[in-house]
Amino acid sequence: MGKTNNLGHLELIRRINRSLVLNTVKEEQPISRAQIAKRLNLSKTTVSAIVDELLKKRLIVEYGDCPSPAGVGRPSTMLGFNPKSAYCIGADIGGTKLMIIITDLLGEIVYQVKVPTKNHVDELVAIIQGVIQECGLKEDDIFGMGIGVPGTVTADGVVVRAKALHWNNFPLQRIMNQHFSFQVFVGNDVNLAALGERWLGSGDQVDNMLFIALGTGIGSALVCDGQLILGAQGRAGEIGYYLESRDVENGNLNRLGMQGILERKCSGTALGQHGYTAEELFLAYGQGNQQVVQIIDQFIRDFSIAIANSISLLNPSKVVIGGGVSDSMNTVIYRIREEVSQMTPIQADVCLASLGACAGALGAINYAFIQIEQQDIQVQI
Repeated sequence: MGKTNNLGHLELIRRINRSLVLNTVKEEQPISRAQIAKRLNLSKTTVSAIVDELLKKRLIVEYGDCPSPAGVGRPSTMLGFNPKSAYCIGADIGGTKLMIIITDLLGEIVYQVKVPTKNHVDELVAIIQGVIQECGLKEDDIFGMGIGVPGTVTADGVVVRAKALHWNNFPLQRIMNQHFSFQVFVGNDVNLAALGERWLGSGDQVDNMLFIALGTGIGSALVCDGQLILGAQGRAGEIGYYLESRDVENGNLNRLGMQGILERKCSGTALGQHGYTAEELFLAYGQGNQQVVQIIDQFIRDFSIAIANSISLLNPSKVVIGGGVSDSMNTVIYRIREEVSQMTPIQADVCLASLGACAGALGAINYAFIQIEQQDIQVQI
């Protein structure tokens, strides 16, 4: 038993060291083996063995020799990260549209397509296989795939409920992994959009961020210390259920299967009940149209209260507002910032998302990266 434990610990240390070496090359390239060893306080033998392994996997490349700074001794071979060594797929399944994006290991998009949503696995698999062929790749070139689903998803990729797709307790992750040689991971679409904005968008890679998706409904996701917070049932972030004392006094309570109280006030669906689309309302407000001022003022107040309460509870450094409605909110974001800053003494940067419809698919890719990296530094001991 003791020998098995020792072997497990040694394997864990090796995997952690490999991750450290790779991240050091990515962040400080070009860099030599000797510089890596000094930076990480590892032996040159350990670093050389890891570098040789990463070179075989094409994760890093040799740039060539660099003369010694002192002008004496052997020149050092400089190393760099190779983002084209593998690719990753992100799929964002919406109620009507399926967005698929393929990127390299740094998130540079090499392929993007939007097709009608399919809720049958065989059709979904066929579409993804076709996309891989269309962009000239093979399954061996794919590092992994992430899939975003509009519903509650457990940590092991079971879709508890996705009303728009008619999925209930559906083990999508396990089924998809049976069809592909690379690993597939499934998560909630809003959670993955948050990761996308944090990775390549307005989140600016901050470790503590609240993402609010404002569309036909309202959802949110919380990144804390760089990790998604899922909650006991995978339902953390149901900001659409926020309510105030006036709601309770008026008998407006949240019910399972019904729109949440905040959704009835601030979602795109709620705004659309005034006879205009959300985009038309915000445009008219920006032009000073007095007919919509009261509508948008009430929206700003209700939405700002929800954001301020969230900031007071969670203390994020950024609040990123995404979703379809956010595309039209340039005329009101400054007002929301002002109101929020007056409602809570805890400050946070409130901004609009920047990735638009690509956030979910890019976040799905980032989610796959995170899951694979975490697996790679874990070992049963």
